[in-house]
Amino acid sequence: MSESDRRRGSLFVVLPNLNVWNTDAPGGSQIFMRSISRQLGAHLRAKAPVSLDEAALDVTLIDEVAPHETVLVSMDEAERFNLLRAHPGLRIAPVAELSPLWLRRFKLSPLIGVSAGTKTSLEVKVVDAATGKALAGVEVVGMTDRANRVGASNTTNSKGVAKLLFPSSVTVLESIEAFAPSGHWPAYTSAVQTSSGSLTLSCVPIDLAVQEARGHFGFEGADADGAGVKVAVVDTGVAKHKDLHVAKSLNVVKGEAAKDASDLIGHGTHVCGIVAGRAKSGSGVRGVAPGVDLHVYRVFAKGQETALSFNIAKGIRQAVDDGCDLINLSLGGEVDIPDVLREIQRARALGVVCLAATGNDYRGPVNYPARYSQALGISAFGRKATYPAGAAQELEAVKPFGTDRKNFVAGFSNIGSGVDLSGPGVGIVSAYPGGYAVMDGTSMACPVATGALARALAGKPKVLGMDRNQKRSDAIMKLALTAVQTLGFGASFEGAGLLR
Repeated sequence: MSESDRRRGSLFVVLPNLNVWNTDAPGGSQIFMRSISRQLGAHLRAKAPVSLDEAALDVTLIDEVAPHETVLVSMDEAERFNLLRAHPGLRIAPVAELSPLWLRRFKLSPLIGVSAGTKTSLEVKVVDAATGKALAGVEVVGMTDRANRVGASNTTNSKGVAKLLFPSSVTVLESIEAFAPSGHWPAYTSAVQTSSGSLTLSCVPIDLAVQEARGHFGFEGADADGAGVKVAVVDTGVAKHKDLHVAKSLNVVKGEAAKDASDLIGHGTHVCGIVAGRAKSGSGVRGVAPGVDLHVYRVFAKGQETALSFNIAKGIRQAVDDGCDLINLSLGGEVDIPDVLREIQRARALGVVCLAATGNDYRGPVNYPARYSQALGISAFGRKATYPAGAAQELEAVKPFGTDRKNFVAGFSNIGSGVDLSGPGVGIVSAYPGGYAVMDGTSMACPVATGALARALAGKPKVLGMDRNQKRSDAIMKLALTAVQTLGFGASFEGAGLLR
């Protein structure tokens, strides 16, 4: 979705409310969907969206997931009721925006009083721990309330310095954390007195020869692991990277080139590396299932750090139609997304299983779409000593601890009845545009589970070769929930456990 479409008006998704009991008389919604699909089809080459061909309605048609299916429209709230009056069999919902579920970009709540009155300034310098060289472009976050993400942030300049401003009433910070875009582990310090005026944080360079949490648990696969399985990553796209081989990539955002699935954020590339990196261990990123056929669908528009639920639905639809077996959704939000649910349900009906990250709201409820029972929701855990001393990952090592006391549920991980499986998501090193980066989040745990399920599925040719229907996806779900190791966290935190 282009920025101009975002600005045009309120965006809604229009879905057919299928009457599955009275199939011979399902109501008027299907007739309406066919009508607007014809109108969109007649204007495929038009650069501008088209208006609904009904004189009494001021509704602009923008895009559709597929012919006779979910439609994206622009209209105001009043017009929504006019559309419902004319076609009461429809379901109309505001389009939602979903975020990548990593901790790289903190969504900070504003500090009260920072825009007026006396302020306290704190200068934070960030350096390379090995060389002492100043690091530019590092995001520095000072937190007054970490669990609720209240604080201030800035980016280091060419001298490696970031200036943070706080109200004079703030005297102590819970933490200061520094996140380099790539090449380094994040650093932190706790209980900082703002009166100190300045401090220095040292970020440890990534050493690809040193095993992190994913490697510790055996999630670096052999060349043939996952062979014959098609895995879709519906995300921010993928960058060209020497460790990645992409079987197919596609941009589903209307108004942008379909062939341009390039990753402008880095999240999708990191996820792809976790699933299917093909480097030799120690010299690059080795994924959980290097043998899979990797399909990538970009659903984030250029310049946007959130994706429209409609575009995610399009990505899922395309992945299913391209014959993918598993779909990784390392993204989420807090509101119901009926357009995405519809495509997850269709995927299940056609033998395909979606895996979704549960979210990073510090023990908040599971995000959508992971909350849907038709998808597998993946929480995140970590392991002590799988990251350098002084790395920000130490902040996530909180209760509950596992049967092995070095294992812990990540402090950021969302939990609850929507959790089906868990995966390592603290201090995960993977591919990134131009190199490598370490990330935290249920976004990272999800592709570990996806890769593990891919290699388990590859070892079950009878299941993989089943007709593409609900029985097939049920069999894949059963495989995912039985080939597990319980870590001792409890079902609300780990679901069935760790998929092996």
